[in-house]
Amino acid sequence: MKRIIILTAVFLPLFLAGQQATIIDHSCLDLDQIPDEYIEDAKANLWIGYGGTSHSTQLTAGMNALEAYFTDGSYNWSQNGGPGELHLYEGGSGYLYNDCGTVGWDNHTRKYLDDHPGCNVIIWSWCGQVNSVDLQSHYLGPMEQLESEYPDVQFVYMTGHLEGLGVGGSLQLANQQIRDYCIANNKILYDFADIEKYDPDSETNYQEYFANDECNYSPPGGGTANWANNWLAANPGHQLTQISQLCSYCAHSVSLNCTKKGIATWFLWARLAGWEGPAATSEKKSPLIWNNSIRIYSNPVNHDIKIFFTETVFCNTLEIWDLSGRLLYSKLINERHNELNISNINIPAGVYVVTIISDEQAYNGKLNFYK
Repeated sequence: MKRIIILTAVFLPLFLAGQQATIIDHSCLDLDQIPDEYIEDAKANLWIGYGGTSHSTQLTAGMNALEAYFTDGSYNWSQNGGPGELHLYEGGSGYLYNDCGTVGWDNHTRKYLDDHPGCNVIIWSWCGQVNSVDLQSHYLGPMEQLESEYPDVQFVYMTGHLEGLGVGGSLQLANQQIRDYCIANNKILYDFADIEKYDPDSETNYQEYFANDECNYSPPGGGTANWANNWLAANPGHQLTQISQLCSYCAHSVSLNCTKKGIATWFLWARLAGWEGPAATSEKKSPLIWNNSIRIYSNPVNHDIKIFFTETVFCNTLEIWDLSGRLLYSKLINERHNELNISNINIPAGVYVVTIISDEQAYNGKLNFYK
C-alpha cells in the first residue's frame, strides 16, 4: 500500500561494512520511498534500546500517530516487540533513563546491553545539554568506545533540539560538530535539529529566524510565528495534517513536528535493516552542469579549496564529484556564506565538479585540484 506524501544481529555486520555516513534529516519525509520489505525486516530483526527524557518522546509520539493512522499494522511497535511489531524499548524501569546529556549515560548503555544481549541498536536523545558539555569527552569519545566494546550493535548519534539561538549560536555549532564527526567517520546520525527547522515544504530554514523546539520563530517583519501551526492551518486536508491530528501529545512542541520525526524514524529503522536509502544522488544529478555563480580556487600546498559566491547564500551541503558522476566528498555546512574555505580535501589530483546545495538551488563549478 502506498503511503505518505511530501516529501538483526546477524544482518548488522553487513550494514556496518558501509563506507558512507547515514544521515536522517528533514528530507526523510516520504514513506513511499521505503520499500515495504524493509519495514518488515526492521520489525523482524531490530531490537532497539532508546534512552532519553521528554524530548526523546517526540519520536515515539510521531510513531504512535503513524500506527494509529495506518490501521493495517505496517507501523506497529511496542516496548517488547510482539508479533508484527517493531521492538523498541523506551528508557525507564531502571534502564536507559535520563538522557545522553547526563553523566553516566554510557554506563547505563552497558548495563542494558549486558542484561539484554539481543539488543542490536542503541540511540540516545539530548534534552538541552548538547551545547553545554565537551562533546568529545562526554559524547563522541564514549560513543566510539561503546562501538568498540559492542561491535554487533548499531549506535545512532543524534543532534540536540533547537533553542532559538539562530545559525550562529552555540547550539548550531555543537550540532555541526556532531554532524561533521558523523560524516567524517561514517556514522549513523538522526539529525533531530535539522528535522524541526523546516516545514514539510522545505522552502525555509527557520533556524535562520531563531526557531526553537516549539517551532516558534521571529519573522522578518517582527513578532513571533509558529511554522508548524501555520502549515497545519494552511493544509487542513493534507495527509500529514490528518496524521498530526492523531498525535495526542508532542512534548515541548507541535504535533506536526512529532509527525515529521516519527516518519524520519522509520527511515532510520529501514536503513538499519539494510535499505540503502532513496536512489543515490549520483543517479538523480548530472554534475556536468556549469554556471558562473561560484569561483573556486585550490591551494596545492595544503590541499585546501576556497569558494567565492556572487552573493551571500545559505549553504546546506558541499559536494565534490568526479567527471563520471561519482560522489567523492560531502560536507554539511548549514550556514550563510559569500565565501567558503574547506581544508584538507583528501581526493586525488584531477578535475572535479563542486556543488553547493542551498535551499533554493544548486551552485556548480569546476575544480582543478593538483597536489
